[in-house]
Amino acid sequence: FTVSLNHALDIAGVTVDWAVSGSGDHPANAADFGGTLPAGTATFSPGGEQVQTITVLVSGDAAVEFDETFAVTLSNPSAGISIGVETASGTITNDDVSVVSIAAASAVKAEGSGGGTTAFTFTVSLDQAGVSAQSVDWSVAGTGGHAASAADFGGILPSGSATFAAGETSKTVTVLVSADSTVEFDEGFVVTLANPSAALVLGTISAAGSILNDDKPT
Repeated sequence: FTVSLNHALDIAGVTVDWAVSGSGDHPANAADFGGTLPAGTATFSPGGEQVQTITVLVSGDAAVEFDETFAVTLSNPSAGISIGVETASGTITNDDVSVVSIAAASAVKAEGSGGGTTAFTFTVSLDQAGVSAQSVDWSVAGTGGHAASAADFGGILPSGSATFAAGETSKTVTVLVSADSTVEFDEGFVVTLANPSAALVLGTISAAGSILNDDKPT
């Protein structure tokens, strides 16, 4: 921040104090500046000095948070000067993101028989909660030597989106497998994440499931 005199003074001891405070809807606090809200004094040397620079050091971190604002305010001018524009604003822009990953929860089981469906579940999680809603797409594909096909899921390979409200870190993805009485190999599939929203990055992008045959020839 620049503190300036409108004209030079040829006297010693020309000073003005300054202090930082949080402002706005998402105010910065002491933790954003290493534990103490900064403050100090700008001193102008006699003989023509008209400009002083105030440097405010903001602590870097990895926390997902709102952009935060603060004000630097002048006070206590020394004799011979008065304050014109007393406040200037700063914004600490968030540059951190959450990492979204997927893991199998209950994803290796018998397909079932007699019609109906069997639920296979996966957990989609964030390493830290966001401050606004976030989403990531997921889709199922067959994998391995005996890959599951659309027929194993009612005719369409499942897909969808997991949406996290502000503050949430975990969602369950449920994949419904069609029960049948056909003797077949155990079949593999994988659920893969894609298209994370702007404040997310992909971590572990896929998790495997296995549909176990539970039918016998008669």
